[in-house]
Amino acid sequence: MLTASAILGLPDTINVLGTEVELFRLILIIVTVAVGVGVAFFVRALIAKYIGNKLPPDTRKGVSRMVYYGIIAIALLSALGISRVDLSGIFLAGGIAGIVIGFATQSLFSNLISGIFLYFDKPMKIGDPVFVTGKLPDIAAVVIEVTALSTRFRMFDGTYVRLPNTEVFASEIRNFSGAVARRVEFQIRVGLREDTGKAIEIIKKSLDETPLVLVEPAPDVYVDSIGESWVNINVWSWVPYAHWFPMRKQLVEQIKTELEKNGITMPLPQKTVYMHTDKDPETSRNAGQRKP
Repeated sequence: MLTASAILGLPDTINVLGTEVELFRLILIIVTVAVGVGVAFFVRALIAKYIGNKLPPDTRKGVSRMVYYGIIAIALLSALGISRVDLSGIFLAGGIAGIVIGFATQSLFSNLISGIFLYFDKPMKIGDPVFVTGKLPDIAAVVIEVTALSTRFRMFDGTYVRLPNTEVFASEIRNFSGAVARRVEFQIRVGLREDTGKAIEIIKKSLDETPLVLVEPAPDVYVDSIGESWVNINVWSWVPYAHWFPMRKQLVEQIKTELEKNGITMPLPQKTVYMHTDKDPETSRNAGQRKP
C-alpha cells in the first residue's frame, strides 16, 4: 500500500535523537503544536479586547497568562498523545509533583479568583471609604488598589493595610460612598429637669437653618433614653456624602452652642456618696484599732 511519503518520494520514518519516528506522525505533531500556539494567541487577544479592559491591570495579566499557557499545555499533551510515547512514568511523577504544587499554590489561585469576583461584583472601587468586617480585625479605610492577589487600603490614620482577596471577598463590606447622601448621627445629653420639648425645638431650628442639612429625608430628633441625671436626645440628619465629615463636626458644636445660649444645661455624670459617722467618739476610736 502506497503512503503519502512514498508518493512524495519521502522516507516513511525519520531518525530523531536515535528514535525512528513516522514522518506523517511527526508532521501531525508539529501541526498540533503550531495550531495550539495560534489558538492561544487568538484567545489571549480576545480576552484582552473584550474582557481584559474591564479588569485591573495585574488581574488582566494573570488571566491572560493562565489562558495562554493552559491552551499551549493542552496542545503539548495532545502532541504527546499523537507521538504514542509511553507517558505512564511521566504522568506518575507529574501527578505527585502536581499535588505538591497544588497544595503550595492553592492560596494564590483562590486569591486570584477572588480578585476577579471582586471586580465583577463591584462592592467598592478605588477611592471609596469602606468598613470591612469579617474573620480579620475590622478596618475602616479608603480603597487604594485591588491587585491579582490582594487589596490595599489606607487607614484614616495614614497607615496602609494589605488584605488577601479571599478574606476581602468573604467579608462584609460597608461602602460609605454608595449613596448621594449620608446620615449624621450623634447624641445630646441634657439635664433631667430640663424641658426636653424645648431642647428638641432648638435642635430642629438649628438644623433647619443649616444649608447643607437636607430637607428630604427630613431630620429626626427624639428622646432616646433616660440616664441617672440626664436625658439622651438622638439627632439624625442627612447631608451630602462629600460633606459628611465636616458637617458632623460642625453640627455637634453648633447645637451645643445653641442649647447653652437658650439656658439648656448638659450635665456631667454625678454620683452621691453617703458617709456614716458614729456619734460616740469612744466607739469611733475603738473601731479604728486593730484587734489583737
